[in-house]
Amino acid sequence: MLPEFNIDGNLPEGIYTIGAEEFFNSFSTGSGRRKWLGRQLHELFRLVKLTGKVERVFVWGSFISAKESPNDVDLLLLMNVDFQLEEVSEECKCLFNYGEARVRFNADIFWAKSSIDNEILKLWLDTYQNTKDFKRRGIVEVKLL
Repeated sequence: MLPEFNIDGNLPEGIYTIGAEEFFNSFSTGSGRRKWLGRQLHELFRLVKLTGKVERVFVWGSFISAKESPNDVDLLLLMNVDFQLEEVSEECKCLFNYGEARVRFNADIFWAKSSIDNEILKLWLDTYQNTKDFKRRGIVEVKLL
């Protein structure tokens, strides 16, 4: 369960793990923009699952805030250690092409293999908990399975 937004309209600092249904119920309702981004994410998550190699998905930024009209969606995909970009189906390759994903899903998708050093992952997630004006905010880990 997610906590209430703080005074800045963000989740309090921390990483909150929720299922996909709760994620969509919490963040893709309300404004037309949120609904549209939610539809984009449904397709994005469908493709991520099709790879058969996703382990973890983290989302941060305006989409998981109280902002009525979020700018976009920011994600980090952690893929299995045996993930090979060359083996990804044509349908799913757009997820791993930053520019194409930006245009198709209105999302900034970053990815790494789950073999990433744990300290580097912690640093990465800690960095994403900073807003543009250096206020702290929460991140959501979405359980797709």
